[in-house]
Amino acid sequence: MDITNVAAVITGATGGIGKATAVAFLEAGAGAVGLLARNTERLGALTEELTGAGYGERIVPLLADLQDHTALDVAFADFVARTGRIDVLVNNAAVMLDGAMYFPSQGDDEFYPMESWNTTLASNLTGPFRCAQLAVKHMAEAKTQGVIVNLTSISRHGQAGQAAYSTTKGGIVSLTLSLAQELAPMHIRCVAVSPGLVETKMSASIPPVHRKRLLKKVPVGRMATPEEVAHAIRFCVENDYFNGAVLDLDGGMKE
Repeated sequence: MDITNVAAVITGATGGIGKATAVAFLEAGAGAVGLLARNTERLGALTEELTGAGYGERIVPLLADLQDHTALDVAFADFVARTGRIDVLVNNAAVMLDGAMYFPSQGDDEFYPMESWNTTLASNLTGPFRCAQLAVKHMAEAKTQGVIVNLTSISRHGQAGQAAYSTTKGGIVSLTLSLAQELAPMHIRCVAVSPGLVETKMSASIPPVHRKRLLKKVPVGRMATPEEVAHAIRFCVENDYFNGAVLDLDGGMKE
């Protein structure tokens, strides 16, 4: 698929990877890029920044939280109304609420909060599934070639203190493989990109001691940049034979 003139929706667009992906698509000539985010101020700031860079006519700000399915319905309908179609969906948005599942020394708070568990699943798994449904509906109705790129993580293999996050990222892989088979007859591909450590606001929350320990497992000796992940996403979109697969982008990181 040639990215030139495609209409793409990117969730979590104000984050490091989301923003880098939006810029990569715009630089490649995408016709329209939907910037879907839940924070009004950050979405406004990104819209202003990209408008100042000369992309104003090709960006569509979309305000919605992945846990609010009504807002998602409205956002996707608005994007199609303004652009006429959806060719690409990048399911990038996610939350990471780390914590041990059982930690007796914390007294009354010995269990991982079920609210955090439910929020993580709603944002990282159910939300992307709903976005995929909405995108596929428009792709199928338009009988257009489409691509869904889901962001998973090396954490899908399991990480101590990340039961909720790891579960959702493993689920994203299963969702990707299932949709790849289901949607292929409609000429819609579904693939996943699995970053390791990336220099983002999310990774900045990792305590320095753990950050140092994790970096020792990366042969290239550094974290990825958001732009490198965006390049991988673009590759997944452009290669028409890449379907039902996970592209690892972890610098050779081993558990």
